[in-house]
Amino acid sequence: MEDKNMNNLIEESFEYPEELSHVERRLEMRILKEKRKKRALVSFISSVAAAAMFIVLVNTSTAFAGIVAEIPLIGSIAEYVKFDSSLKSAIENDYIQQTNLIAYDGSEKLMLPYVIADEKNLVLFFKLPDDFELTEGQWAGISLTSMENGSSGKKIEGFGYSSSNISWEENKSKGLIMQQYNFSEGFLPHSIKINVSLKRKTYQEFENQFLEDEKYPLMEDVGNFSFNIEFNEFAKPIEYEFNQEHIIMGQKITLKEMKVYPTGTEVSFEFSEENSAWIKGLDLAVESEGTQMYSGRNGITSTYDETNSHMNVYIQSDYFAEPKEQNLIIKGIRLLEKDKEFITVDLEKGIISPEIEGMRLSKVSRRGEKADLTFSTNVSDDECFGVFAPNYKDSEGKSYEIKSEGSSRRDSEMETYLTVEYPESGVVILQRSLTPKIFLKEPIKIPLPIK
Repeated sequence: MEDKNMNNLIEESFEYPEELSHVERRLEMRILKEKRKKRALVSFISSVAAAAMFIVLVNTSTAFAGIVAEIPLIGSIAEYVKFDSSLKSAIENDYIQQTNLIAYDGSEKLMLPYVIADEKNLVLFFKLPDDFELTEGQWAGISLTSMENGSSGKKIEGFGYSSSNISWEENKSKGLIMQQYNFSEGFLPHSIKINVSLKRKTYQEFENQFLEDEKYPLMEDVGNFSFNIEFNEFAKPIEYEFNQEHIIMGQKITLKEMKVYPTGTEVSFEFSEENSAWIKGLDLAVESEGTQMYSGRNGITSTYDETNSHMNVYIQSDYFAEPKEQNLIIKGIRLLEKDKEFITVDLEKGIISPEIEGMRLSKVSRRGEKADLTFSTNVSDDECFGVFAPNYKDSEGKSYEIKSEGSSRRDSEMETYLTVEYPESGVVILQRSLTPKIFLKEPIKIPLPIK
């Protein structure tokens, strides 16, 4: 009887068109932390899903069903965490903190009802007011203004974050926006003050794919809000030490350690200075009792230092599981040859040097003092990523900033669009930052001790 009532409640609370079964990811911002020598990606993610998945979670988990019955908006949280095994398991095992915080900016308000936190990661679930208005074509997004230590008042640095957007359609049923923070260079304090900005965005379609000079999207400031959060005691990580050397495609890597948190797993690597290529990414998974259960997570997937000698890779996991056998699997790698990190683009001739295998400059269009460039790159079917670093130079050494970079993919080809200044020399020098994934013919399997 209780299950029947619960299912009725769920069916009444959610109505989903069949076409809303996709996940849209939009790269909006790249931050280069000069002081900390760390680069992180800030991405805005919108996720939509079918109600059937939510019902499965409720019916198969007593703990999860109990939370849902107690707080109706947990259904919106379920939509986000069902894509992430770590967060799904955290909620199923009651590792979620109810905060019930409300902040005001004049007549505008924003709520923060739930958080999930450990010493390295923080997940915030913001709730928009029920009367928050979004018209067709509008989205709402939340960006971080600053974060302070709640005890000392000092600004917190050395972290990256990702944040979801919410569409006008999603707002009718959820009104929830999720942010994920990773503290790669330190630890999350037990008390913080977080300041965020809520914006309403109106996206418009333009015939020109290069939108640097267009107001896209149109931004409207709704308000600025502050929250003081006192966290419950953090769960201690499960730690594995390896110090194992491996050779992958001629490159020496050292697996240092692996730490499993309720919010995900952090795997640390070091790379030899003698390598001929920079290692820009590793595709990892955890195999549990013969089945690959956990792989890369949404949001920030890795961080590395400016020298490319150390990298932390973040994957999903189940902190609360007790498997009889587990293996860490290295499935793929991203390599950037050191002598091809910088490419020279001759805007007049439409050529690049040195030539890059699998990548070509397919179009150059001049618009007064600017040039629109299109690069085509061979990728795997599921890839779409930023290719270049945010800064570039001309042949005289003058530095510029890329103010617009976008990408699209069709089958196994990705197109990258960017706009640059057109210097007198007609030559710009771009720095490559990411390369396509190479899948290993024989993945490396590393047994994990059972604890």
